[in-house]
Amino acid sequence: MTSVDLQDVSTQLNNKITSIKRSMQLKNMCNDPSLTSVLQKIGLELSSIRDVLDIFQMQIQQQKTELRSLQEMKNAVQRNAEIAHHLLENIPAHLPKKAVEASTVDAKDVKVQKVTASSEPEKNSVKNKHFIREMEYLLMDEFNQVPGYMKGRMTYDQINAVVKEINATVKAKYKILNQPMKSMSNTTRNQYHAFKEQETKETKGQYFFVEADIKDFTRLKVDKKFHVILNILRHCHRLREVRGNNLVRYVLL
Repeated sequence: MTSVDLQDVSTQLNNKITSIKRSMQLKNMCNDPSLTSVLQKIGLELSSIRDVLDIFQMQIQQQKTELRSLQEMKNAVQRNAEIAHHLLENIPAHLPKKAVEASTVDAKDVKVQKVTASSEPEKNSVKNKHFIREMEYLLMDEFNQVPGYMKGRMTYDQINAVVKEINATVKAKYKILNQPMKSMSNTTRNQYHAFKEQETKETKGQYFFVEADIKDFTRLKVDKKFHVILNILRHCHRLREVRGNNLVRYVLL
C-alpha cells in the first residue's frame, strides 16, 4: 500500500474518531440539566430550518414547472415568428380580391332611393351601369388542387398574372360599352358595335371577353400556354365558355 493510500485511511479514521467524540459529547450534554434548555432551543431552530427548507423546495419545484411552461411558450412564439417571417417573405404577387356583386350594389341603391332626393337615384343608377366585374385571383390552395397534367410547369404567379390582364381587358372593353355614344370617336364606335355583335342571349347581363379582346387590350400572346391557363381557370370555376357563330366567349363567373 502506498503512502498516499495510508494517508487517506488515516484521514478517514481521524474523521470518524472526531465524529464519535462529538456524538459522545452531545450525549453527555443531554444528561447535564444546565444544557437541556439549550438543546431544546437548538431542536426548535432545526425544526424551523427544516420547515423553511421544505417551503424553499416547494417554491423551487413550482418555479421549475413555470420555467418549463415559459420554455414551451418561448418555443411556440419562435415557431410563430418563423411562420410569420416565411409568410412575409412569400406574399403572393396578386392577393385574391372579392368582387362586389351587382345585386349588392343594387340593394344599396334601393335604400338610397328611399331616403334621398330624386336626383340621387339617377347618380346611383349611373354607378351601377358602370360597375365592371373582375375575376378573382386564384388561391394557392386552389392552385395546388389543379391536376398536375393540367398545369404542367405553369406556376401560381403566371396564372394570376394572366388573371390581372384579363381583368384589364374586361375593364377596357366594358368601359367602351358603358360610354355614351355622343362622346365616342369613330374607332371607339366601331369597337362598340363589334362588342355588341359578340353578345348572345347566354351572355346577356354577363361580363365576357374573346381572344381578339386580349390581343387588342394587352400584350399577352394567345398561344398554347394562354389556352392552358384558360383551361385551369375554367377548372377553378373562374370562367365558362359560350360558343356560337365561330366565336368562343369566355364568361366571368
